[in-house]
Amino acid sequence: MPVTDWLTTAETWADAHMRETRSLAVLGLVLGVLLAAFLLLLTFRLVVRLVRRIRDAAAARALRTDKSPGYRIVLARPAGRKGGATLKWLQSALEEHLSAFNFGAPFRIMRMSRLKDGLAPATIARARRRMAAADADLFVWGERRGRKEDGLVLHGLTRGGGLTPAEARLFTIRLPARADALEGQVPRITAFLLAKQLQPGLGNPAAFRPEKISLLAQALSAMLDHEGPLPLAVLKEIEGDFCASAVHVAEQAGDLAGLDRVIAMRREHLTEGAVQADPERAIQARMDIGRALLARAARKYEPELVREAIGYLSQVVEALRTDPSIMRAQAASDAMFKAQTLMENRNKRFAVNFGT
Repeated sequence: MPVTDWLTTAETWADAHMRETRSLAVLGLVLGVLLAAFLLLLTFRLVVRLVRRIRDAAAARALRTDKSPGYRIVLARPAGRKGGATLKWLQSALEEHLSAFNFGAPFRIMRMSRLKDGLAPATIARARRRMAAADADLFVWGERRGRKEDGLVLHGLTRGGGLTPAEARLFTIRLPARADALEGQVPRITAFLLAKQLQPGLGNPAAFRPEKISLLAQALSAMLDHEGPLPLAVLKEIEGDFCASAVHVAEQAGDLAGLDRVIAMRREHLTEGAVQADPERAIQARMDIGRALLARAARKYEPELVREAIGYLSQVVEALRTDPSIMRAQAASDAMFKAQTLMENRNKRFAVNFGT
């Protein structure tokens, strides 16, 4: 093989391998940069997570060591888009309206980092741990799901009624995602629903003085003065609480201002389609109408009102007579009466025998 050919072949081989080496070097550099970026991102995420945990621990400690009276509330940043704005909006709603529904009881709000995955068992367990660490009475987290009428979903744990964090009741509230929906009533509705979780007695107007419940009835009536869709469960709850409050005020204080609205609202719930769609709501509607009519008759006696009230209330009695829970309660009462009678008969027989 001539020397010139050999040199040409060697030069060609060297050029090819140099190009491959340069390509491998470039590839190695790119992979090194990508690996460094990945490690940097991983480190950043770990640091952010650590900072959030430190902040959560500090917030929990501050809330737990605070000896001032009142409710302790923890709000976790909602998941989804605009979580920070939603958290600020939720805190503002409570600060502006909660006092109107807990009758001036003081409270303190603390923020914590986001909880993901809704009602997953691991998420609920983390919420209970955070609640216990802060000794909070109410812990709320949630997520935004678009701009629908039920796009803001709030989950929470409440210790209302003297429960421990391990016993805290779980709840879910669905609200419109748009803060300006329902003509600006969403913040007040949110504060009321969370106030009920803090103080379950709000669902029982008889537990409060009529003058307090009168203010509550007025606020609930205003919540219903709007145009726009509201999740059915929330609408039914607010309507039920308004009717119960207005009827209680009429019965105890003679204030009949809200009875016309109660009667008109509940009559709408007794149309044929509404009764078939929700029988339990129809039963409560008849109960509220009957009580409202009796409260009006007590103020100014009219036999027609009393007869109409009796008609509605008798329908309630007939409907409840076949209710499984009522039937079980009646069976238990009958069994208890039988046991008491058996014991009394046994005691009488023993007394007679002993006397003989």
